[in-house]
Parts: sequence; C-alpha cells; structure tokens
Amino acid sequence: MERSQDGTCNEMTLSALPGGDQDVFAALPDELKACLAGASRVVLVANNPAISAAEIDALSLGAGDVVVSFNTCIKAGLLNPLCTHVFVHGFNAPDAYFFGLPYGPDAMKLVEHPQARCFTVLVGCTAAMSPLPQVTLLRERIPLPPLWNYPVDRPGGKRYVGPSTGFNALVLLDWLRRRAGYHYQLFTLGFSNEAGKLWGGHAWDYEREWLLGSDVTSIKLQPQSWWQRLFKRIK
Repeated sequence: MERSQDGTCNEMTLSALPGGDQDVFAALPDELKACLAGASRVVLVANNPAISAAEIDALSLGAGDVVVSFNTCIKAGLLNPLCTHVFVHGFNAPDAYFFGLPYGPDAMKLVEHPQARCFTVLVGCTAAMSPLPQVTLLRERIPLPPLWNYPVDRPGGKRYVGPSTGFNALVLLDWLRRRAGYHYQLFTLGFSNEAGKLWGGHAWDYEREWLLGSDVTSIKLQPQSWWQRLFKRIK
C-alpha cells in the first residue's frame, strides 16, 4: 500500500475500509489544537492499577502539559486539574456504547474544576454521529498507517477487534506532533504488563513492537513490594 510521508493513505487505499475518507486533523476542535501546539509534554496514562500516586507526582504535571486518559480513567483522581485533560473513549460496537461514559466522579472533578481545560475524543465509531462542542469523533478505522494496517487475523482463526483505545490515541498524537507547530514530547505511563493479563481482543504484540520502534518515551514503573501488591488487592 502506498502512503505519503505525512502518514495519509492514497485514494485507492482509503476506499478499502470504512473511515478512510475522514479528515483526522479537521476532526479536532481548534481549542484542542491550540493546547497541543503550546504543550511541552503529552503524557498518556494507562488504566494500569500498578501506577502509583508517587509515580504521577514525580512527573510534576502542570499547566503546560496535556494528560490523556482512557475509557474508565481509573487514575483521574491522582491527576492535576490544571493540566489540559483529554479523555479518550473506545466504542463497543455490539452494544453501541462508549467505554467509560458517563464520566465517573474523579473525572467529573477534573471537568468541573474552575480552570478546567478538558476534551473528549470518541474513537471507533461505526456509524454517523452528531458532533458536540469539544468532542472529537473518529470513525473506525483511522487512516494512519499503524492503525490502517492493524492485524486482522490471529492464531486460531478468531479475528482481532481492532486497535486498543490507547493505541488509537498514541498513534494519533505521534502523528500530530509531526505537523508544523507541534513540538511536544510524547510519554506513556503504565503501557506495560504490570497490571496482569490483558484482554485478548487486541494485537498487543503488534502494539508493543510499534511503541518500541517509535520516538515515544515509555516511563518504567517502579517494582512494588509484596505488601504493596497485597494492599491493592485488599483495597
């Protein structure tokens, strides 16, 4: 498949899958584009129970940073409300709902903060939806090479459902910073195996391989003692 250097697919390729006709950059609200253009760091925080408050505190996140959370946003209660927050939610096509919506109480505290700068990104939509202010709608499949070429078949004959919510966001943000005016550093926190077994519907090996070969900084989590692991289980 031929693709241009900016990551877009040619017209013939774009007709191969649903969603190929969407303009990824135009889908973003101007306010979010401005936040990304002015950001020094963009940090993607996984829904990984092994992430501790100390590890988030060590990042010293502030007003110049964009923090990206996913679906149920389980670490929202540890995040600085002065950051720009982007909440990314994946679509459950069989049951027609977005994971993590409506927001939980910790995410709502960030949204309702007097100085809040919060945006919602909905990925994996399979049908037309009405746009809302500060909400980005991206249909399945997003026409960026790592997402467009995502594996379909897996051993045993069962098909992958498509990219994970985090991988959709990671590839999108990596592509965006290559555009003029976007100079942020891209970090991931908790994009690893400390949380235990991952759901088998995504091609995790493919996603890990892309991350290892990318210009993205993966922040390694600190090993936890046996009593810390026990405390989390009891809690």
